[in-house]
Amino acid sequence: MVGEPDGSVQGSRRKTWLWIALAAVIAIVVAVIVYFAVTAGSSEGGTPTTTPSPSASSSAPAESADPSAQPTPDPSATPGTMPELAPVAPDQPSDNGEGLVAQITAMKAVQGEAVQAGEIAGPAVQFTLRLTNDTDAPLDLGLIAVNAYIGEALTPAGGLVKPGAAPFEGTLAVGDSTDGVYVYSIPEDQRGDVTVTLDYRAGQPAFVFRGKVG
Repeated sequence: MVGEPDGSVQGSRRKTWLWIALAAVIAIVVAVIVYFAVTAGSSEGGTPTTTPSPSASSSAPAESADPSAQPTPDPSATPGTMPELAPVAPDQPSDNGEGLVAQITAMKAVQGEAVQAGEIAGPAVQFTLRLTNDTDAPLDLGLIAVNAYIGEALTPAGGLVKPGAAPFEGTLAVGDSTDGVYVYSIPEDQRGDVTVTLDYRAGQPAFVFRGKVG
């Protein structure tokens, strides 16, 4: 009949709309998949960590640090590389000017024994050092490092445990004195010029004794 749409044309239009609808559904599905993929990636990445700025990590003033928490002095330091008091003879006391006095009260020639790795048996000198605390605060003896050096070149003398080494330990109360015993390998013909240092706290001048020992 005239005026009625051809059947083939109507079928073609239906197929076109079906393809359009299918394409729209696919686009929606793809969009949903992409959305969830992006969301999952963000949640797995977590919140970025913020690195504290140097100013934030060091906001506390240096003077607020506990002096007793200072690190142990470096025993490998040689005289002249750290703050020092003026050297005194081995038989003389040394005062740091703040009420702390150190002195060598005894020196004895001994035969050193090797009992630990690195020790060398042989002629040695046993030193007894005394500390007197007339300051206004207790002294942490665990921070003390005692060392001995030989000759003008300040060659380090090897420390020994035996015989009789008994290093300073504990806390020295105000008004008290205490002794520490240290043994160092020092050949008999090299005892005319020996330097003994006692470093009691990082940044503070070490006590220095120099002269003939044994």
